[in-house]
Amino acid sequence: MEFSQLALNLEEIERNYPDSPLDFFKDKKLCVFKACLEKYFPGVRYGILDLANELDLKVSVSEGQSCCSGTFFQRNLITRAQFAAINERNLHELNSQSDICLISCNGCYNSLMRGRDFLKTPEVFKKTEKILDDLKKQMGENVDRQKYKILENPSLRLIHDLDFIYLIRNEVLNSLKYNLQGLKVAVHYGCHYLNLSRDKNSVEGYLKDKTKLDELVELFGGTALDYQEKESCCGWGASQILINPREALKITHDKLKSAENVGADFLLMPCPTCLYTLSKPEYREKMNKWFGDKLEIPTIHLNELIAILLGCEQERCLTLRRTTPRLEEIFEIITND
Repeated sequence: MEFSQLALNLEEIERNYPDSPLDFFKDKKLCVFKACLEKYFPGVRYGILDLANELDLKVSVSEGQSCCSGTFFQRNLITRAQFAAINERNLHELNSQSDICLISCNGCYNSLMRGRDFLKTPEVFKKTEKILDDLKKQMGENVDRQKYKILENPSLRLIHDLDFIYLIRNEVLNSLKYNLQGLKVAVHYGCHYLNLSRDKNSVEGYLKDKTKLDELVELFGGTALDYQEKESCCGWGASQILINPREALKITHDKLKSAENVGADFLLMPCPTCLYTLSKPEYREKMNKWFGDKLEIPTIHLNELIAILLGCEQERCLTLRRTTPRLEEIFEIITND
């Protein structure tokens, strides 16, 4: 079986649609993948849905999927074949309803492609086939039996929300009601975004500097700050936050402290898992207890920020303002006419 590249070819879109990359998406069916940790931050999902609707794109939510299972795999709770089987079923769901899937989470984006990579190993392929076949038998006759087969050359393509927003950045800018009012922003990309090679078509694409978040901050009227821990991990580290919480949260502490030290108004990121780690009140309390710093810098996902800049409904924006320290002040600055 041949395994096609699941990642959308961004360079090809830029080459074929130099004036308006948005035109590429106009006749496509889009869906958004539901990352588990989005439930803590509802603006992550409705931010991208509202943006798509604002730009007259056809977009739906992937209702039939399950968790990408990346956390379970990274904590050695499932095998490569089990991981591949879960993601293969998810890919079937996505492939049946959309041409392109938008993904808000670094880990989910990586997992959907990683499962396919594992299938290139004959032993894993055979075990994955058996798992899916056993599931098909358990589900009975009244199900779509094609769901439980390994997909051959799916037409589906995947794109990370950050890459999508950056690709159509000029159209996004023209849709915004507010700007960043000169706010100083520290950006965090996350390990799975910085170090991912599965969606690159060349070595150069993997090695070149990652600057998309910085450029978006500047485009939206803010100032992107450099800081010492910019490319460091959020501290989650899969099992590390459970096995070695003090050591893991020292990394989180150093990241937040470094952003505070350069005077950042908030920390911006493209991943709800990173957002959870860098925002969680219990983690901040532990860092204060262990390291003697009461860290108050607010944190926000790119999609949540887009929701505010678009001028989201008051009730929705209230949920954003409850999720992170001092975001009330940031919200007021951005929306102050």
